[in-house]
Amino acid sequence: MIASPHLRALLAAALCCAPVIAPQAADAPPAAPAAPAAPAADSAACAPSWVDGAPLLLAAAATSAAATPGGALGGLKSFGNSVLGADITSTSDQFTTTADGMTELTGNVDVHLGVREIQADKVIYDRNNNSINVSGQVRFHDPTVLIQGDTGRYGDDGALFNHAQFQLQQQSGHGSADEISMSPSNVITLRNVIYTSCPQQRAAWQIRARQLRLDTAAGEGIGRGAVIDIEGVPIAYLPWISFPLNDARKSGFLFPEFSTSSRSGAMLATPWYWNIAANQDATFIPTYYSNRGLDMSAQYRFLSADNRGTLDASYLPSDRAYGLELKDEGHFDPNSDRSYIRFLDRLQLPENTRVDTSIESVSDTEYFEDFSQGSQSTSTPFLARSIAISHRDDIWNLKAQVLGFQTLDNTLPDNGLVDERPYYQLPRLSASGLWSPQRWPTLVTGFDTELVNFTRSVGSACVCTTAACAGGGCGPPPCTVASTLPDAPPWTCASGWRFDAKPQLGLDISGPGYFFRPNVAWDLTQYALRDAGAPDSSPQRSLPIVDIDSGLQFERLIGSGGSMTLEPRVMYVYIPYRDQNSLPVFDTSTPDLNAIELFRPNRYVGIDRIGDANELTMGVTTRLFENSTGVRYLSATLGQSLYLTQPRVTLPDQSVTPPRTTSSLIAEINLTAYRHWNLQVDVGSNPAVSSVQQAEVLVQYLANSKQVINVGYLFRDGVVQQVDVSGAWPINNRWDVYARAVYSLLDRAPIENFAGFQFRGSCWSIRAVAQSSVSTRTGERDTGVSLQLELTGLSNVGSGIGTGSGVSTFLEQSIRGYSASPTKP
Repeated sequence: MIASPHLRALLAAALCCAPVIAPQAADAPPAAPAAPAAPAADSAACAPSWVDGAPLLLAAAATSAAATPGGALGGLKSFGNSVLGADITSTSDQFTTTADGMTELTGNVDVHLGVREIQADKVIYDRNNNSINVSGQVRFHDPTVLIQGDTGRYGDDGALFNHAQFQLQQQSGHGSADEISMSPSNVITLRNVIYTSCPQQRAAWQIRARQLRLDTAAGEGIGRGAVIDIEGVPIAYLPWISFPLNDARKSGFLFPEFSTSSRSGAMLATPWYWNIAANQDATFIPTYYSNRGLDMSAQYRFLSADNRGTLDASYLPSDRAYGLELKDEGHFDPNSDRSYIRFLDRLQLPENTRVDTSIESVSDTEYFEDFSQGSQSTSTPFLARSIAISHRDDIWNLKAQVLGFQTLDNTLPDNGLVDERPYYQLPRLSASGLWSPQRWPTLVTGFDTELVNFTRSVGSACVCTTAACAGGGCGPPPCTVASTLPDAPPWTCASGWRFDAKPQLGLDISGPGYFFRPNVAWDLTQYALRDAGAPDSSPQRSLPIVDIDSGLQFERLIGSGGSMTLEPRVMYVYIPYRDQNSLPVFDTSTPDLNAIELFRPNRYVGIDRIGDANELTMGVTTRLFENSTGVRYLSATLGQSLYLTQPRVTLPDQSVTPPRTTSSLIAEINLTAYRHWNLQVDVGSNPAVSSVQQAEVLVQYLANSKQVINVGYLFRDGVVQQVDVSGAWPINNRWDVYARAVYSLLDRAPIENFAGFQFRGSCWSIRAVAQSSVSTRTGERDTGVSLQLELTGLSNVGSGIGTGSGVSTFLEQSIRGYSASPTKP
């Protein structure tokens, strides 16, 4: 193809003048003037001189402008670079350049500056200040943001665009602004901006702000003069707002939390989060209760390779509602300050040694009644405080601990039983070892020992005498309660040291499908009592313990890919009778009977009592498994003890039971994940009186974490009998409902009820829960309503019930199997 004369002339001019208009590196020294060359025959085409400053117009195809590395804008700098070389290219329909350093590109302009691209109808490059101005359908994008606007400017100091729309590339945020500026460090500042993370088709919520600063590197957005709109309705004006652009932690105010309660009134909290370091953070939560006052709460968390822990603290000075209650009770100068502290820490030391600390304390016994959510926390009888150091190796397990308690239920008798007011243990030292000789691996030897100093929570206040109590006017309160010693007077508050040692020797003969484990032990217990109120302040007990445990396991394949086991087990226990009425009860009680407790040699928990036994315990368990996954979906156990000799040892508060030949019959059934159904049945019945002593039944349908129904029944003869029904169920793609009802059949009254719903929009959701529950030990009820608003990509607005822990958290704790997390199946 032969070019036309006009095109040949134009190309000749371009080639002739190419050395003149070639871009010069910004940091290159000026070239020395070249010697005049001999004029060529066609040199007339280059007559216009660059020195004369006459404009030169070159028209060519878009690809022609990009033929030279850098195109027409080879000297433009990029953010963070001194000079951009061959990574800058530009294309356009045409461009014009002048001697004063201005280059103009027009028509489908496309400029690439490394990872950044600018598209516009018109681009003017100013070589003097190394910047470009763009206009007409401007489009700028890089890995951080996409911007479309009317006009703009790009230079070494950043970028500026007017009347623009933007879309964050690595986050879901987008919007529009009158002015958008971007610094070389990718900090975007927007003025008179509308921002949302909703889909562009329909923005259910948005932030309208006077100024918005988006730090994409730090993942933080900060707005000033902001109004939050939901469905076009303004719900909040915030002079200052901070929100995350990603999932990374950052310091700043979180959204306010709010709820209502019949006891505390309206609640408003304004949390502030402090991202101290990669392994430390803190949250400060000033909370105002309309009926109480201002509560200052904080949580500190830390984590390292060998140490982790949390510290929670709250302080509310002069609680108005609590102060009125104290005055009504006759306190003339009441202290109505309320406080709470909890410290949890685990320090890992070398050589498998660690220190565990758990300290929890409240200012008064009614704290949880006023500031907890639901009925479970309000029934807490005491708080434990413990510091323990432990060491474990292949043989030994050593532990030293100090343990104390704060009693919250003042109605508990102060007689030292573990299920009532517990003893302090200052200290508790224990050591247990288990090993086998290398030459006789079936021989198992062991040694268990502990030394404990038990101290009453009432300290040394037990100073009453027989004469002082003769007239019934004993005081202080410890003198009016029953003793832990059955034959001692009521003012006796026994405390002191207890030492226990138990060496043991046994065999472990086991293999696939069987085990046979005979064991012989000798238990020696020695007390050194204070304030015993009995002739012997150093009682002791010594007795042998013999047990023979054996079992078999049969397995067969069933169906397609399943297996079934049959596991009979027999254990014989012999413990001779010892009169233990002279021994105090420091930490011993009778456990709820189940399959695990059934096969323990001692029928008591704790060593103040070792029950005499001459009994044969028999049980059988069957299990069904899915072979491909190993999942167990059915387990059933039936067991009972046959008394060859009638047991005689009892606790002080136990009456001697009528003669019987068998223990309670234990039945347990667990059905798991069978076509979304789960079933748990635990029953203990007394054949002697043909009655059920204890029962727990749970039926659950769990299709997924959002679709669950629970029906439960709990029974303890003469203690508790209640029904618990709860569930979460999606009505459609947008609506979910929640509910729970706990009803006491003994009291014929509801314990806790709540109902709520959730609505999910395209990029927001709201949860609401109305609750009524027993909040005090005297049966008073508390009612409340809580809201939680979630704005996708922004944060949560709202709180949970009581102290603002979140409606979603409250639902997860109350409805078994439910999860508010969208990531869980």
